[in-house]
Amino acid sequence: MLEFEYAKALAKIAWKENDALAEERIKALQLIFRRAWYYQGEGMLDEIILGFVQKKIKMIQQAESKGKLQEIGKPPKPVYNGNGFTPGKYDTEEEEMLVWSLTSLKAPLNDQAYKRYEELFCRLLPEKAKDVFPEMYEKNAA
Repeated sequence: MLEFEYAKALAKIAWKENDALAEERIKALQLIFRRAWYYQGEGMLDEIILGFVQKKIKMIQQAESKGKLQEIGKPPKPVYNGNGFTPGKYDTEEEEMLVWSLTSLKAPLNDQAYKRYEELFCRLLPEKAKDVFPEMYEKNAA
């Protein structure tokens, strides 16, 4: 699955003529896929990984500068603003959820982080959320 997405995105970049940013696009693509393969190796859900990858590929293809490509290649760093977490400009909800999942395997999440994880889970996996977070699912469905 990921190999196909990588090959498809790489081909699209390579075949685009007169793209001064082609090399930088490829670097960003490689960063994204290294993380995606890592997430896959850790047993994270393929549908979430694929969602993250597809959104990042689109951002890479649309980026207009080396600086934007470098930002797109970075992992998510949501900022807590006192009321909740605010994602970065180039973050995807899917990758943020993957990071929260991995973090929760190392140590329990604090209340704010848990609420953010629960929110993302319910939004991205509504069918699974019915069983895992029934109260939150009902709240989001209303």
